[in-house]
Amino acid sequence: MKKYFSIFLFLVLTSGVAFAQQQENYDYFQFNREIIQRGVQAILQCNGLFTSNRSLTQVFDQELAYLKHPIGTAQGGDYQVDWDRKTVAIGTPGTAPVMRAVFREGLGCMILAPNQTFEEISSLPELTLPPPSGDPANIPWPDGDKTEPLTLPSNIDATALQAASDWAFNRTSPEQVTLSLIVLHKGKIIHERYAPGFNQYTKTRTWSTAKSIAVTLIGILADQGKMSLDQPLNDFEWGPKALYPEQDPRNAITLRNVLNMSSGLYPIDNFGMEYATGSGLSYWAGASSVKGALNKALVRKPGTVWDYENYDTILAV
Repeated sequence: MKKYFSIFLFLVLTSGVAFAQQQENYDYFQFNREIIQRGVQAILQCNGLFTSNRSLTQVFDQELAYLKHPIGTAQGGDYQVDWDRKTVAIGTPGTAPVMRAVFREGLGCMILAPNQTFEEISSLPELTLPPPSGDPANIPWPDGDKTEPLTLPSNIDATALQAASDWAFNRTSPEQVTLSLIVLHKGKIIHERYAPGFNQYTKTRTWSTAKSIAVTLIGILADQGKMSLDQPLNDFEWGPKALYPEQDPRNAITLRNVLNMSSGLYPIDNFGMEYATGSGLSYWAGASSVKGALNKALVRKPGTVWDYENYDTILAV
């Protein structure tokens, strides 16, 4: 009996270890990842076609090249492009989560939540500001496109500049392809170059360059005395709510903290989670960026640890 009991106990323990290992290796966020992956392709495909006005072949060869498993090819696949409404849908209803992106004038392409359809297009925002007056070709850069004939300053090494430019365009990278390059020196363009099929009029997705643009504008306002970097952020309706909101430690977070990505809020974009539970849900899956930014607890003293967190910049703007 003791022998049988020992065998039974061994089997139970072995099964428990195997189950624990199985649980440890199980990806609990696989469905999130699938939705986000489809959302990434929807946005990139939509922007490539309708913001940059590129062909499907160009989009699959370049914009989608860094995706591990893009859906379909330039010849077709499990996606739908509506050239009239300027929309892209990745997936087929009833077989997988369908992620949809739609081009909006002045804004580029935006992702819809999984439960949204293109019937809601008319309710989506768009930017319809009139273009600046005058012909951009006759307006000096940076307000327009007119530039003076390039004369390289004597203190600039032309060979080194060209070598750096060649490196930017010719390096091998699985995730990045240089499409355009402008080098400024004392406010003047001293080098300008574009990849084949692109020019100064080609519109492309800014990615996180938008962060640099946003914080530069905030810095200008701070320099003008219209914003204060070291005062706590504006009052937020933090969630989950603290028992005593006035004593919420998150109230100590300053504008400088979030501009420096040192808010101290729980980091959600680390450890490969950006495309599972992090800000990827907002960027690529239609989740609320406001709720995503505010629904985090403080885990460190603000200003003490740097963490690359997309939501920090969102809190700033």
